[in-house]
Amino acid sequence: MNINRLKIYSVLLSIALLLASGCSGILEEEPRALLTPNLFETDQGLEGGVVAAYAYLRYYYGPEGPHNLTVYGTDEFTNGNQVSNPPLNNYQNLDANNGDVLTPWNRAYPAINTCNGVIQFGTSDDMTEDRRILVAEAKYLRAHWYFILVRTFGGVTLDLGSGPLAFNTSPVNNFSRASVAETYEAIINDLEDAAADLPDRPSAPGRAWKATAWHTLAKAYLARAYSEAAQPGDYQKALEAAEHLINNKGAYGVALLDDFADVHREGNDDNAEILFSVQRNGDPNFTDISGFGAPNEVALQMNRANYFFRCFYERASDALLRDVGNGRPWIRFKPTDWLLNEAFNNKTVDSRYDKSFQTVWYANNPDLSVYPTWSAGDVAAGYVPASMEGQPKFTLGDTCVWMPPNYINLTSDDIARLGYIVYTPEYISTQKQFFPSLSKFNATDRPQPGTEDDANVSSYRPYPVYRFSETYLVAAEAAFQMGNAQLAADYINVVRKRAAWPGKESEMEVSASDVDIDFILDERSRELAGECMRWFDLARTKKLVERVKLHNQDGAPNIQPFHVLRPIPQGYIDLAIDPASPDGKYPQNPGY
Repeated sequence: MNINRLKIYSVLLSIALLLASGCSGILEEEPRALLTPNLFETDQGLEGGVVAAYAYLRYYYGPEGPHNLTVYGTDEFTNGNQVSNPPLNNYQNLDANNGDVLTPWNRAYPAINTCNGVIQFGTSDDMTEDRRILVAEAKYLRAHWYFILVRTFGGVTLDLGSGPLAFNTSPVNNFSRASVAETYEAIINDLEDAAADLPDRPSAPGRAWKATAWHTLAKAYLARAYSEAAQPGDYQKALEAAEHLINNKGAYGVALLDDFADVHREGNDDNAEILFSVQRNGDPNFTDISGFGAPNEVALQMNRANYFFRCFYERASDALLRDVGNGRPWIRFKPTDWLLNEAFNNKTVDSRYDKSFQTVWYANNPDLSVYPTWSAGDVAAGYVPASMEGQPKFTLGDTCVWMPPNYINLTSDDIARLGYIVYTPEYISTQKQFFPSLSKFNATDRPQPGTEDDANVSSYRPYPVYRFSETYLVAAEAAFQMGNAQLAADYINVVRKRAAWPGKESEMEVSASDVDIDFILDERSRELAGECMRWFDLARTKKLVERVKLHNQDGAPNIQPFHVLRPIPQGYIDLAIDPASPDGKYPQNPGY
């Protein structure tokens, strides 16, 4: 996006309004006109503004840039052999011109300004219940965007030209950078209002409700508690917000699912564990899923999470072809050795590894002539009887590639006898093409006629932003930081026992003596791996540098303490004038 568009924080220039009918859901928009201030004076206009603000989240949840910002450069994932933005993983030459850094900055402010308009024009002493909820949704969404910004950049702009948190339509380039404390104050105020005024249940999938606000409020208090803006009682308030949601889960319609595998099961996307998601559908007017060749703005909203974590499976064997079931391999994110073998070090007790990663690929090429055959050497080695010489080692539908867990030790003879390809943990560690592939975002349903067998199609699944299991982990972290390790263990055990293989629940329980911040971070990886939270988690807890140096061999040589914040985009620095800054320039973050 041209950075000069930032001169006007106006929905007139930045937001194509997706108006909704009065009782419609987020996916039932009708494309109409651009927002105008007058439009906010009508109920339909307020609804349209809120829907437009929701729609902007599609730029952040699902596309590649934000995944790069939150998945790369952590202890969980390094780059595969088709890395798209090396500096975000190896921290070399990471600067203010990095294109992916633009995404949260450029996309947040149009949405924020829209929310400002809804709140400013929709609030009145005698507003209806429907308007009160719309204003609450706008406050939630404004807080949501600012929460992304403050964790990514630190303090940011609250005054878009018409006063702090006010709707603006005037071309301006004078912007003051608020402090971290001021930014968190705005976030928390909005979230507290949203928690009070949002409905107990969502009006449609993808819309915020009380559970969404309470969970985000708990996360915001927890994040502020670690920051330079920390206030006495932040950990306590984080715990109270998380416990409010836990204790009122029935009223708000949320629950932990019995089986971890069901949380991310395709077709079960709007389940009781999902606290917030970004919706998409198969209508190309709103969510183009055709992959490359789409109009640029539409392409930037695509949910490509079904691509990013796929290994290069089709290169493993001629018996494997790219297909819908295995997905399009973009080979962006390779799990680190630490994630595969240390975080998930108890795979026979904890089911989450097997329910989060694909480790087996089945032969799918109908041309059997390309399949490997048993050789005379195989017969001589005793791997198969003489009658098998020249016969296929496996056939259509059989195992073609297996990546065994680290507790299974196989000799070279063991592997040869199997006949199919075996990539051991040792081999996986040495290269970037073949690795267990995160399966949480797999998308096999094709909504458009003619694409049923097209593996090169983006996902239209809702993108899961927050889950109820994380609420327990937030409560645990807050309790631990308050000195109550037993309460922390109790909350962690709720999550761990759900994750146990049947009959292994007691083996999954931990005690207070097991809990420290590193264990909590490990548990977050086991539960939330790949869900676009890890960079924030490590930066929040001041563990980013330590853990990258320990567990990400590509990022270890270059990461520095200042990398806990991203650079303010250079184009904005060049454009903006900050009257509160000594040199009149918008302040850049240290190190950039």
